Amino acid sequence: MIEDEEAVSLRPVGLSIEPGQESPYLPVLKLGTSRFGCVLELDHPDFAINGGHLDATYTLDCWISELQRLSDGAGPVVLLPFNFSDQCTGWLRVGPVRDRIVEVQAGWSRVSQYELAPADLTAASSRIFDFEPVRHARIERPLADIIAVVVAAREALADNLDHDGTATGGRD
Repeated sequence: MIEDEEAVSLRPVGLSIEPGQESPYLPVLKLGTSRFGCVLELDHPDFAINGGHLDATYTLDCWISELQRLSDGAGPVVLLPFNFSDQCTGWLRVGPVRDRIVEVQAGWSRVSQYELAPADLTAASSRIFDFEPVRHARIERPLADIIAVVVAAREALADNLDHDGTATGGRD
């Protein structure tokens, strides 16, 4: 998790994943003043973990892993998937700007979810070469704040598991 909890600022982060108003299975990613629908689960029946499936909590676990890697100094940029679609995928590009401050930029790739494997969620920069940023969909914040928000969102999704084991943000 976060080694130096005092390093987490008390100001608003500008990044959140919240339940959607239209459907609890389609959360909303808020990045600064931009809003994006989230589909955090790959739609592929062959992808299973211990008899389960790759749900939204798995995707956010991958985010946490990648952000921790960035925090440890491995790699200049990480890509975090926030929307798996048939024609394209939505990504957050996170990279350092200055001392412990990162830029989080939303964007899209023409790579569809069906071209991705679970391993691509933790090594996306080796797979996504056509990241196209969304204008004005970016923030700069301390990396520790970003990690804390993602950990809290992951915990909230895990707490909202329904009786079928499908997390909010998954597909029916």
